[in-house]
Amino acid sequence: MKNCDTLIIGGGAPGLALAIHLAKDGLNLIVADAGAPPAPLSKTPLDSRTVALMGGSIGIIEETGIWPTLKKCANPLSRMAVVDDSRYPAGSDQMVEQAFSASELGRTEFGWNVPLAQLRAALFEAAKKQKNIAFFWNDAFQSAQEKTGGITIHLARTKNISARLLIGTDGRNSPVREAAGIKATRRPYGQKAITCIFKHSRPHEDTSVEFHRTGGPFTFVPMPDKHCSVVWVEKSEDADAFLRLPKQAFTKALEDRTRGRLGKIELVTPPSAWPLEYLRAERLTAPRIALAAEAAHVISPIGAQGLNLSLRDIKTLAEIISSAHANGLDIGSHTTLAAYERARKGDVLTRSLTIDLANQAVASDTPALRVMRRLTLRALSLPGPWRQLVMKKGLAA
Repeated sequence: MKNCDTLIIGGGAPGLALAIHLAKDGLNLIVADAGAPPAPLSKTPLDSRTVALMGGSIGIIEETGIWPTLKKCANPLSRMAVVDDSRYPAGSDQMVEQAFSASELGRTEFGWNVPLAQLRAALFEAAKKQKNIAFFWNDAFQSAQEKTGGITIHLARTKNISARLLIGTDGRNSPVREAAGIKATRRPYGQKAITCIFKHSRPHEDTSVEFHRTGGPFTFVPMPDKHCSVVWVEKSEDADAFLRLPKQAFTKALEDRTRGRLGKIELVTPPSAWPLEYLRAERLTAPRIALAAEAAHVISPIGAQGLNLSLRDIKTLAEIISSAHANGLDIGSHTTLAAYERARKGDVLTRSLTIDLANQAVASDTPALRVMRRLTLRALSLPGPWRQLVMKKGLAA
């Protein structure tokens, strides 16, 4: 039988970041994943997805030691704009826009845009340097049984792993969540997010722009060397139709939706898409089990809050587990897990519901909601605490 303090199911960015934090605090860990390990960072090509890491998320990544390397392929988000373009394809004079600068908060940037594949690869390379982390790749979670003082986990290829705590960071279809008997509120949006990376002729000036249109938001986010990533949300059938377009026609459609702000566009990565949904686990814990990241919550990409919310889970969970470990307490006890549940449930609930309502409001073509969206954006031009609150709670989360 293999033994460890903590077994993490899920070798994505959140699971790897958590493993590094816990390993540095002296715990023995196993990270298991049903898929293959990431390629070396030097051999990892760009894929279609990036993540905007805001505020405290950069600090969490810095603590893993990878930021000096990762920063080389990241781009600062110094300015951000929200545009009500619900009358598209009417002229740009029909748009209502509100721009925000990080300098208003006394900062040089709100956050950084980071390629997701490079983030995961860099985290894996850092995790491999920790001698107290073992990896079981291509080894799917099967079942778990609580026992006195611990939990026994069975993987597809590796049986009878004994741990004091099992953590699921294994995504929206989490087998760990299902095995724990934790129910989740789940609702498909009927939307898909199209992602790709493109280069462009005009400078982006470190500015991210989120257009709100019927069907969903369209957001381009700056990358180095006149490149941007895009998250383009449409109703599922419309997204599928765009993906079927020939490359030239797709590029033209993409360029049109930037409203010409970036000049001529050329695709760097092929577009891909995934279905959007709302998901929130009713609980974050069960006996000897904790959930984090998308095993616990999935939200719309509007506002780029998803991974930032996940990393706050990771930071809180790591701090609570490490504190219990340092004080000789049981890291998988009800007391330890209850502390995590209390610490995270408010942020998860509030952020999930807020983003859910925002996504519905943006995608709606109801005249009253359209008027309300435009009035709200205009109101944000007024100086004072309301504008500061929006930036601190939304853009700089």
